[in-house]
Order: sequence, then C-alpha cells, then structure tokens
Amino acid sequence: MTTRNTPDLVLVLDPIHEDGIARLARSFRLKLPGEALSAEDLSQATAAVVRAFEVNGPWLAQTPRLRIVTKHGSGVDNIDVPAATAHGVMVANTPGGANSTAVAEGAVALMLAVLRRVREMDALVRENRFGERWTLRLGDLTGGRLGLVGFGQISRVTARIGGAGFGMSVSAFDPFVSAEEMAKAGVAKVEDLTDLMAGSDVISVHVPLSARTRHLIGERELAAMPANAIIVNTSRGGLIHEPSLAAALREGRIAGAGIDVFDVEPPPADDPLFALPNVVLSPHVAGVTNGSMRDMALNVAKVVEQALSGGRPATLLNPDVLASAAT
Repeated sequence: MTTRNTPDLVLVLDPIHEDGIARLARSFRLKLPGEALSAEDLSQATAAVVRAFEVNGPWLAQTPRLRIVTKHGSGVDNIDVPAATAHGVMVANTPGGANSTAVAEGAVALMLAVLRRVREMDALVRENRFGERWTLRLGDLTGGRLGLVGFGQISRVTARIGGAGFGMSVSAFDPFVSAEEMAKAGVAKVEDLTDLMAGSDVISVHVPLSARTRHLIGERELAAMPANAIIVNTSRGGLIHEPSLAAALREGRIAGAGIDVFDVEPPPADDPLFALPNVVLSPHVAGVTNGSMRDMALNVAKVVEQALSGGRPATLLNPDVLASAAT
C-alpha cells in the first residue's frame, strides 16, 4: 500500500463482485472493466486483477511498474507465469473458500442434470409429450461409483457431497496425493487413470490445465468407461480431447456428459457437442454463485493489499521473483 499522496493504480480487467471493488477502492485508484485503458494507465499500474484476461509477455512489457497480477480463481492458464517472473511481477491466485464449494456443487448439479435427463424432461412438458414419461428410465447418483480426476480442494468437497450425501463409493486419481491422505477423506486412491475411468459410474474432472495435463482424457481413457457411465468437467476444457468426447457420446459408448468448460470459449456455433442430446452444457459458471464471487473478490483485494504493502501473499505462485528482487 502506498504512502504517497497519489494512491497506487490497480487495473481490474475483468468483472468481480462489488464488495471486492469497494474494498480495493478504499486504498487504491481503480480502472474498472469497460473503462478506457490508456498507455499511461498501463505504465502507471502497480497491480492487475484478472479472471479470463490474458497476461502475456507483450502485455507485461507495457506495465513497467506492475508488481503483482492477482487471479480471481485458482487456474492460471491465462497467465504466462514465467514471463511474469522475468518481468519481476508476482502472480498469486485465490483458490479455496466459497468457490471450492460452489464449483463442487456445480459439478454435482451437472451429474444430476445428465442422469435425470433434465433437458429431455423439460421438453416433454413444454411440448405436450407428457405421456412419454413412461418410456424413460432415469439414472441415480445414490450408491454409485464416483471417480475423481485430481484431488485438490474442489475435488475433496465433491467427494464429501458424493460420499456423505449420496452414499457413493469414491475413488480418485492424483499422483501428487498419497493414499493415506485420500483415505482420511474416505476416498480410495487409484494409481492409474484408465483404471479409475473403468471402475466409475461418474467421472468428475478437477485438474489444473497445463502443458502436461492438456488432453489428459482422450480416446483411450474414454474407451475404458462403462457404457452407462457419465463424465462431468467443471475445471478446464482442454483437459478432455473434445473430438474424442463427442465421438464417444454420439456412438453411445458412454451415456452422457455435463460440460461447463470448453477448449475454446465461447465454443463455436458448429461445436459437435451442441447436436448431442445426451449432453448438458453450461457457460463456465459452475463456481459463479453470489457467495463464491464475493468471497473471491474480497480475497483478491486482500492479496493486492498484501503485495502493495510489501508483504508476501500466501498464494504466491512464483516465489523466485522475490529472490530475484532481493539480489
């Protein structure tokens, strides 16, 4: 936080909850989404807040005074962290809190929407096809097998909902989490992703997107799923190879999918998923509840305050930048 007469300038480059804006405005000058952003603004800014805005090397070159980029959310695939480090800029995110619960609830909502064929049920009523209900059979979560890809905070909340709420047996694949830690949460560790896919009725994806995890789930993994199984993705679109997913759904090799995230957002009008009846789609909003948005926006403000007052944010992702600044 500055002690000069002119407060630091913070660029809020994507919409965030108004309570976070109000907290930031108490200490800083702000440029808000929709306001014209000049070259002078870029040259004077000391912090930036982003959700989907892409932060890359050329953009960072225009912000010589920038000290921190704060991500509203956990995934930082839209931020070139090595480039930020090279420019001496801290990068921090805001994982956990209400957002973890919101995304987990969104994942479970998609599971139920697919299994209960909510799209089709709505159409039966609206199109005066009420009698067709007797020809349909809907799916259950209760007593099923839930497979989690990744076992971070969101996945743990999803496991709790599935296990305690629906009596599901829960397994997870995550090379970075021990079997002992999973067992404490009532979850069985599976060492191989394909084995997890083969032994689950519902797959829920909760992994950050990186070069290593892009297309983590492709034709081989989808082929291992039982024909009655469904897959839900509320993490990042690039984790699933979308052409392979569309083919598996179209050919009936898996029963359905709930997709909140896409490789390209918004997806193009000719996206093959649009034509499939066994898919429920949503526009990357699994975590967009009022409570989670407020919680994350306030956490964003806290991170900016810490960084601009000379502190080290607890969620700093590139600590090497501090070591470089000290030499």
